Amino acid sequence: MWGIYGATGYTGRLIAAEALARGHRPVLLGRSAGSLRQIADATGLEFRLVADAASADFASTLGDLDLLVNAAGPFDQTVGPTLGACIASTTAYLDISNELATVLDVLDADGRCREAGTSATPGVGYGTVASEAVAARAHAACPDAVSIEVALLADNAGGGAGTAASVFAVLADGGVRLVDGEIVRSRLGRGIRRVRLPIGRRSLVAVATGDLAAVQRTTGVRNVTASVAIAAPAALLAAVLPAVSATARTGWLKGSAKRTPRLREYRSYAWARATNGEGGSASAWLATGEGYAFTASSVVSAVEATLAAPRVGAFSSGAAFGPDFALRVPGTTIDLLDDVGARVAPT
Repeated sequence: MWGIYGATGYTGRLIAAEALARGHRPVLLGRSAGSLRQIADATGLEFRLVADAASADFASTLGDLDLLVNAAGPFDQTVGPTLGACIASTTAYLDISNELATVLDVLDADGRCREAGTSATPGVGYGTVASEAVAARAHAACPDAVSIEVALLADNAGGGAGTAASVFAVLADGGVRLVDGEIVRSRLGRGIRRVRLPIGRRSLVAVATGDLAAVQRTTGVRNVTASVAIAAPAALLAAVLPAVSATARTGWLKGSAKRTPRLREYRSYAWARATNGEGGSASAWLATGEGYAFTASSVVSAVEATLAAPRVGAFSSGAAFGPDFALRVPGTTIDLLDDVGARVAPT
């Protein structure tokens, strides 16, 4: 038996719907009794109210669950207490965070998980799963790589308040890279460069996402840059992004993160380049559908994989479920790219 904490949020509802479609009956957990009851009435699923995730009672609430998915943002507030309750109750832990600090916190809990005899895997949603998979493909084509760059091009239909808070936490953290395994910070927008991708040229803006830690853990490469890819020119972004980062730190724009669904097909992408010490490189390209739908599918696949083959310790999704885990999401493909950013036909 497993549960979803944050089941009343935007992504939590999508995960619950995907789970039901695949024959699962997850327990719904959250902080709003009215919203929980509404979903439970519509689905017939059991629900449990969690008044305070930081309270000692949370662990007892999880006592009969084999696994918990944490879908409750902002993750800088929920990961610590939720992971702690899971370890205390020996409940396997998954989350959909993609913030550097929270992914590191979960991976750093390896010893605690091993001592308790349970497991923890952060970032089993679109951002981290896609980045790890495309980085692993590029790394396999350039196995002596000393650095890896990854970039996300998410195409999403919407998002809730927790999602918005997580996005602005990443922007507020500025630009971050891993250099020889150490975190190096800079202002948001510094070092922007243009690359040619299968959908055209894009500007890569380094950000403080959990991809940094996950890609390093999966590939073993200690120099990692994680970026968002933006169509706007590099010079324009370099001028405006420092102000965006400063504004994000105030929280003033958080309400602007919602999007209006549209009729055309959603397409999300991820790119990676692995480079060795002689300047040789290999690039890879992941294509999939709408970002939140990807997350719902990958989360349920992670639940199934964790319950089918329990492990002990803290793992990135690539380390836990294999480098091609992203391909379990229907409609997802990964291709190598040539030097001009075009897909390489498989041989």
